[in-house]
Order: sequence, then C-alpha cells, then structure tokens
Amino acid sequence: MLYKLNKEKNKDKYTKVKRVTLAEIGWKEKDLERLISANIFDFISSNDLMTLFTERPRQEEPDILALDKNGELYVFELKRWSGKQENLLQVLRYGQLFGNSTYEDLNSLFHKEHKTEQELSAYHASYFFGDCEKKIPEKQFNNKQHFIVVTNGLDQPTVEAIVYWKRMGISISAIVYWVFEVFEEYYIEFNTYSQIEDYLEYENNYYVVNTDYSNCIEHHKAMLEEHKAAAYNDGWKEKIKKLQKGDTVFLYQSGIGIVAYGNADGVLKKADEGEKIEYEYYMHLTDFKIMKKPISAAEMKEIAQCGFNFRQTMFAISEAAAQKLLENIDSIKS
Repeated sequence: MLYKLNKEKNKDKYTKVKRVTLAEIGWKEKDLERLISANIFDFISSNDLMTLFTERPRQEEPDILALDKNGELYVFELKRWSGKQENLLQVLRYGQLFGNSTYEDLNSLFHKEHKTEQELSAYHASYFFGDCEKKIPEKQFNNKQHFIVVTNGLDQPTVEAIVYWKRMGISISAIVYWVFEVFEEYYIEFNTYSQIEDYLEYENNYYVVNTDYSNCIEHHKAMLEEHKAAAYNDGWKEKIKKLQKGDTVFLYQSGIGIVAYGNADGVLKKADEGEKIEYEYYMHLTDFKIMKKPISAAEMKEIAQCGFNFRQTMFAISEAAAQKLLENIDSIKS
C-alpha cells in the first residue's frame, strides 16, 4: 500500500493512495504482456532476463518465455486480477509443454518473435555479454525452468500452493504489482518476494480473526462486547501484533461465519487470565459493527470467489476479497 504523507501539519496522519486495477483503467492482459516483455530487464530486477517469445492469439502458450544468461527458461503467466491457485496450474502446464524444448525449438520460437535471421545463441551472447561470439553451448539452453505468476495480488491458498511447490523443488514464485491513481495519472509498482510466506502480511490490510468460540465461549463474547480482535496462547496471540491502524478485521465464529467487523486502532494491548501472564493479546476495533446475518464460510468463498484458510486463528485476505465481502454486507444493510 502507498501512503501520502503530510508535509507540514498533522504529520501523524496519512492518506491511503487510491489503488486501482488494470481492468478499471481499460488495460488488457496483452497490454501488460507488451509492457513487461519490452522492459523485462527493468521490471524483473531479481534476474537479468531476455524475452524469447510472447503468446500468440488462440494458442496454448505462456504469456512470456524468457532466458537468463545461463540459458535457463522462465515461464511467465500474467493476470490483470488477483492470483488464484488455477494460475499456478496453468503456468506449470506450460512448463510441461515447453520444459523439454530443444535449442532448435527455442530458436524457432525466437525467430517467430524477433523477425531476425540471427541465431538465438548469437543474439543471446550479444544481449548478455556484449559479444555475439561468446555463445554458451546449445545443449545448455533450457536445462532448468523457472515459473513466475505476475498478478495484482495473491490470496492465501495461492501463497500456500507456491510454498508447497517450492518445497517440492520447483522454482516457482510470484511477482505482485499494484496500480495507483494519483491526480488522475496511473503508476505501477512491481515487487518480487523470495519469502513468499510473508507476502500477505506485507501486502494486505484485511484480516480474518477467529473468535475462539470452539475453545472458550467467554473469549468469543468478550470480542463482540468489547469491540476487539484477540488471540490467546503462545504461537497464536503474537499474530495480533501484525495489525496496524486502519486495518479491516472480520471476526469469524467457527461454524457460523463472519459475525462482526471493524478497523484496528493500532494499539496492541496485553492481558492476564488467572495465573497466565499476558495470556491475551488484543486490539480494539473502531467503527465496530455486529452482523445481523452472519456470512457463512461457504458464502464467503462464493462471494469472494476464492478459498480461505479457516484453520488459522488469524489470516490475511486480499483487498479484492475483502471489498467483495464489504460490498455484500452493504447490500444486506440497504
């Protein structure tokens, strides 16, 4: 999230800069593809890459194929909207299709894209080493594949899926971009995360907190009566520390659904319970509202069109998912 700071007065205040989607400003996936492929050296700063090929209409092809200086293949899948698990399956499918491509196959794709008589190996050498004679062996091309999903945000299941495939030895990662509107002009920011597990906590300002109803009804009642988000026991309560001022928090009752929501005040508090010192970490929620009709887990998935990790005491959700939930709540109130 991007914030506007005050230059003189009220320096303890800030304003969120409006974030928009590419779809909202009339961009198509092909526009994003052209932007990245033409400027891949600038946008994908973690590796120096050379665009090999871009998708053709009505073909089962990845959005972008690229090479690094060692000849390793990078498979890109681009999305104008938030990442979902099926995007990973799609990019892995392309890996299956192109992972066994020989140098001759890649050279053929290169010629279709670049419209040049120069051989891929010579162009590659000139691009990376400044000398078309410093070619790497042809057999070195496509010895390894990397998979990258470029998307406007990620949801929890996608993050977990990326972590899983990484543990299985597959080189897969996400590049997340944001589009901001400032004085009717648009700016785009790209971020690559090596520690993808920490992504949601960095990116999001929207959380779901379980009210602990299954373990202790009193904890559940206290959250609703005292307008707070809380967690208990070591390993869980520390998650409340992640909340920042202004974050939207949905309170979720197991077996029932979202029962209330509000905005974190940013002040972490701790409380003892009997002989248990600092057993509870909590934060008060402003603009607190209790739902007249809870939103069930099934309804949450249907409304947001994504899955949620209900096993956790507290988990982050994407801005897109949160906005859909809030819009649904507003429609119920009206």
